[in-house]
Amino acid sequence: MFNIPFVNRLSFLFFYLMSFQELLSDSLFTGIVLSSKTKQPISNVNIYTNQKSKGTSTNIAGEFSLQISNSDTFIVYEHVGFEILSQSIQLESKKITIYLDPKVISFSELKVIGENEIGKFKNLETKNMVSDIAVKDFSFRTYSDIGDVLMNEESVLIDESSRGVKVVSIRGARQEEMSFLYDGVPIYHDGRSVMDVSMFDIGGIDQVEVLRGGNEMFPGSSGSINFVPSINYGNSMSLYQRFGTYNTGNFNGGLSLGNEVLSFNIGSGKSKSVQYYEDIIDSDIIQSSNNNYINIGYRPSVDLELKLSHTKNTRSFKNYYRLGSSNSNNDISTFKIEKGSKKYGSIELYFSDQISCGEDNISIFQSNRNDKRLLTGLHYKYHHNNVFFRLNTKQSKASSNWEQDGNELSIDRKDIAFSSVFGVSQKKSKPGFEIKDFILSLNANNIEDRKNNESDLVYNANWENSGVNFLFSAWEHLDNSIIYIYSNFGNSFRTPSISERYSHAFRPAEWVSDSLLVESKMMREVGIKITSTGENLSPHFQGSMSYFSYLYKNKIKSIQYSASSMLFPLNNGEANISGVELNAELLDVAKIFNFRFIYSAFTYSDQLSFPMQPLNMLRNSIELNLGSFKAKVTFKSEGSRVLTTIGEEGLLENNYLDKYQSYDIHGSYILNYRDFDISVAIFGQNIGDNSQVLDGISIFDKRMYLSLGLQWN
Repeated sequence: MFNIPFVNRLSFLFFYLMSFQELLSDSLFTGIVLSSKTKQPISNVNIYTNQKSKGTSTNIAGEFSLQISNSDTFIVYEHVGFEILSQSIQLESKKITIYLDPKVISFSELKVIGENEIGKFKNLETKNMVSDIAVKDFSFRTYSDIGDVLMNEESVLIDESSRGVKVVSIRGARQEEMSFLYDGVPIYHDGRSVMDVSMFDIGGIDQVEVLRGGNEMFPGSSGSINFVPSINYGNSMSLYQRFGTYNTGNFNGGLSLGNEVLSFNIGSGKSKSVQYYEDIIDSDIIQSSNNNYINIGYRPSVDLELKLSHTKNTRSFKNYYRLGSSNSNNDISTFKIEKGSKKYGSIELYFSDQISCGEDNISIFQSNRNDKRLLTGLHYKYHHNNVFFRLNTKQSKASSNWEQDGNELSIDRKDIAFSSVFGVSQKKSKPGFEIKDFILSLNANNIEDRKNNESDLVYNANWENSGVNFLFSAWEHLDNSIIYIYSNFGNSFRTPSISERYSHAFRPAEWVSDSLLVESKMMREVGIKITSTGENLSPHFQGSMSYFSYLYKNKIKSIQYSASSMLFPLNNGEANISGVELNAELLDVAKIFNFRFIYSAFTYSDQLSFPMQPLNMLRNSIELNLGSFKAKVTFKSEGSRVLTTIGEEGLLENNYLDKYQSYDIHGSYILNYRDFDISVAIFGQNIGDNSQVLDGISIFDKRMYLSLGLQWN
C-alpha cells in the first residue's frame, strides 16, 4: 500500500470539491426523446428546468442539450401531442433517453400544433388543417366503413350513389381533386376517376388522417386522406360483429404477433348493406364487400423500419329493380423502407404494385375494366439548425385495358412527379409574435399517354406542368396556449385522368367539338390556430379557423347520365370557390365532457361546376366519458344540393336534395377481464328520420346498429 501524506489527501479533497461545485453550477445535459409507443424520435419537444430560466427544444432527430445550474432540481419535457413529464436531475446521468406517452383524447383529436407520431402529415400540421381519427377505438366499430367515419367525424362531404359507392370531397371541390394514400404511398384511382372509400374496412387501419388543402406531394389537391395501417409490435387479437336494420351488418377479425423488433398482422372482414326504393316493395339494392389485409413490420433499430403490407378489397352491387349489377376489386401491395440519420437526414423508399378491376352492367352501359400500376417513390428530409430541405419524387406506370359496349381501350400512362421544399424555421426566442416558418415549394410533373390499340376513343398525348407554393407563418406563446397564424398561396395544374379522357369520348353530339384541356388552379389560404398548453389540472381546448379561395381556369366539370354511373367531362371556362372553415374542441379538467364544433361555408361562382356540393356544413358533438362507458350525440346539417344529369333524349335534368339535418347517438361499454376486453355498443343513425329520395332511392333513412367485440392484448 502506498502511504499518501495527509496534506496531499486534504489538497486532493479540496480540489475535488471545487471541481464538483463548478460542475454542478454549469452542467451540460444531453439526450434523446422518443415516443413510448413507436420508439421514434419526437422533434419540437419543449425542455426546461423548474426555474424556467433555461430551456431548449429537441431537433428533428429528437436530440437536445441543456445547461443546468445548481438551483435546478428537475427537468420538464412538454409536447402538445404527449403527456407532460417531469424528472429529477441525476448528476451521474449526463446523457439520457426520455420516453413520452402519447396524449389520448376520446374519439377524434384535432391536431393543431405538433406532430402526429405515426401519420404521414406530421410535418404539415402547422401549415394546413389536419385531423387524426383513431379508428382503432372500439367506439368506431359501429360504423360500417371509412365513409361513415368521415361523415360523422369531419366536415367532409360524402356522396353515396345508387350503387352504394361513397366518394369524398373537401372544401366544395370535386372528388377528382382529392388525393388518397395508404401509409403515405399514393393510391391509384385514375381508372375509376374517383375513389370509393366504402371499400376500406376499419379492421386493418390504425387511424385516418384528413388534411384540407394541398400539400407537398399533391400541391393541387383540395384535400388528402391517408389510411395508416395497423402494425402492432406485440401480441393481440380482436373479433367484432355488427348487426343493423334492413338486414345490414358486418364482421371482422384480426391477429397480431410480435415483439419490439418484429410484427405480423393479419385480418379479414365481410359486410352487407341494403338500400331500398321508396314506393316499390321487394326491390332492394344490396351491396356486399370482403376485406383482407397482411401488415408486416421489422424494426431492428430505432432509426430503421421495414414494412410490407398487402390489402385486398372486393365489392359487389345488385339492383333488383333496375336489374343492374357491378363489382370491383382493389389490391395494394407495398414495400417501404424508413431510415433516419442524425447526420444525413431521413429517407423513405417505397415500391407499390396496385391492381384495380371490375365490371359494370348498369342501365344501357356494360363495361369491363382492368387497371394496373407500378409505383416507386422517395421522400428525403434534411434539417440543419433552422434550415431544412425536403425532396419528394415518384414514378409510376399505369396500364388500362377497358371494354365498354364493344369499344376497347388499351393505354399506358407514365407519370414522373417531383417536388422540392426549401424552408427556414425559427424557434421561439422572445415574447410577442415571431416569424416561425418561411417555405418555398417547387413542383413539376410529366405525364405521357400512349395507346396500345387502334381505338380512336383517345389519342397519344403529353403534358408537362409545374407550379410553385409559398408559406409564411408566425406564432406566439402565451401562459396557457400557443397561437399560430399562417398564409399560403400558389398555383397548380390537374391533368385529365384516363377515366375522364375515356368518358369524354362518349359525350353527346352537342359537345362533339369540345376538347379536354388541362385544368389550372390558383390557391390562397390564411388561417389561425390555437391550442392550450396548460397542466393536466386545467381544461384542454384547441381550435382553428381558415379562409381559402380557389380560382380555376379551364375548369373540368362532369355531367352524369341519368340512372347510370357514366359521366362525361368537359371544360367549363373559369370558375371559383371560396369558403371559411371553423374547428373547435373543448375538454373539461376531469376529461369527462368533450364538446366539438365543425363548420364550413362555401361560395361558388356556379354550382353546376361543383355538383352535389352544399353551401354549408355543420357537425356538433357532445361526448360523455365515464371510463368504461362512453356516450356521444352528434348533430349534422348540410345545405341543399343539386346534381345535373342528362336523360336518354339528351335533355339536362336537375336532381335536388333538400337541406339535410339529423342527429346520431352512440353509446358503448367495455368490460375488462384480465387480458381481455369485452365490448358492446349501440349506434342510432339519422335519428331525426329526415329521409329523402334521390332518383327514386331512399337516402338518409333512420337506422340502428348493435356491435359486439372481443379483444385480447
